[in-house]
Amino acid sequence: MSRTVHLIVYNSPLFPAHWGLWVPQKDGDQNIGKLIHATGDARNGFEVAFKRNYDLGATSRSYQLLPLAQVADQHVVDVKGDGRTGTDTTVHDYLEQVALSIPAPGRSLRSATSQGSRQRVDIQNCQTWLRVVVTALVQNGVMAERALQVVDNAPRN
Repeated sequence: MSRTVHLIVYNSPLFPAHWGLWVPQKDGDQNIGKLIHATGDARNGFEVAFKRNYDLGATSRSYQLLPLAQVADQHVVDVKGDGRTGTDTTVHDYLEQVALSIPAPGRSLRSATSQGSRQRVDIQNCQTWLRVVVTALVQNGVMAERALQVVDNAPRN
């Protein structure tokens, strides 16, 4: 059996959209699941986190779900615990192992008043991190090549 893993895009009119992997629970409410993402900002850096028992129906943020790939059940584990929403970095399945193996972007935004070179800065964020994660999953045969096309065509804001 397999499960659908989605790219979740939290749209923003002013800032880059926040991206993550959304994995609905196998059994039960499809609004409840796991969010794998890099949280933070370009000024302070990012951290990889797993939000468990996350309820999409409870969020007021605007989002889109884009089907990314069918992933074999052996690569995904639902960690329901006591059923409450929680965030951690403890690996329970292969998707999480790959996500945690890709370093989250560090600080890539400098202050306008900072000293140093005035070269163009390559800003890294959750989008650049997620692209690398999906690339690794494709290279390891967990996701089909089409997943990269979904990521490359996803809304950036």
